[in-house]
Amino acid sequence: MNDPLRASEARSDELLEVVHEVRKALLARDESPAGDWVERTAEELRSGRTPGWYYPSDPGAGVSFYSLSGEEAYGHVHVAEGAGAVDRGERLTAALLEGLPTVVRSVNIGFTGLSPAHEEELLGRLAERPGATVLERMAMERSLSIEDGRPPGPVPDQLSLVPIRAVTVDALADLDFRSVRGSPDALLIGDRVEEYRRVTEALIGGSLGRFLDEASTALYLPDPPRLVGAILSAERSPRKGIFVNFMVDPEFRRRGYGHYLFRWGLRALWALGYERVHLWVTAANEPARRLYHEFHLEPTVRSTIYRVTRESGPPQPHSDR
Repeated sequence: MNDPLRASEARSDELLEVVHEVRKALLARDESPAGDWVERTAEELRSGRTPGWYYPSDPGAGVSFYSLSGEEAYGHVHVAEGAGAVDRGERLTAALLEGLPTVVRSVNIGFTGLSPAHEEELLGRLAERPGATVLERMAMERSLSIEDGRPPGPVPDQLSLVPIRAVTVDALADLDFRSVRGSPDALLIGDRVEEYRRVTEALIGGSLGRFLDEASTALYLPDPPRLVGAILSAERSPRKGIFVNFMVDPEFRRRGYGHYLFRWGLRALWALGYERVHLWVTAANEPARRLYHEFHLEPTVRSTIYRVTRESGPPQPHSDR
């Protein structure tokens, strides 16, 4: 099997077709990018502004690409099912890893297109690379009901409930950083608070759907001043709201603050007319999953993040199987 071609060498119609397939696969698991993402991504791949590699549709299409944020990279690999799909996926992933600038400390890569069995086989091969970690993520959701419209109860003692816009992005990023430090979720973003600021800004800016100020809030300790917890929500569709971030300061856990915030968020979504609530959680984050089960959310779809952390220097050269 040949190595993949540079995406900048592809025809525009080839790239549009394969990026459309990526969007369809993301849509199937409720992660569809909004707006002109397909056209914009295809053009950036064709121009070389977004580094990428591809296989044409004969014998089977595929594409890999990444974007940079400081010393972190975020990539995606899509492979059409069929003969040789796992090999194509491995070579597309290898091209992405070996194409990363040396400044990159770590990269998170998502996958679409492959059957569960083929994706498992591919990840089994990729897991052998130095610094590799495989993270499983799951979407959870349920219908909202009139029961969710009941008030969540009084604000916990000594705390204040404040609008999310009354909290600085820096404070939210710091809380997010502290809330996941040492957990599997920390691998999704990185080990620097600057990355959490970038993610927070993107979420409030609507990266996962129109941000809902009315369904986002923070718990604040006035004396001494301390941000204790927060819940951020967005519109996934006209009938579905999504909790895009939910965080509680580790020093203030097991006091019922998380339950209060979650009940508040459910009531806010119900009051806004949404029929369902949706969120993503790392499968290894058992405390969060237990909380969501308490509120009767059930898993719907799963996805995998493949993370490679560079201890020193670029990844080792790929060896054919």
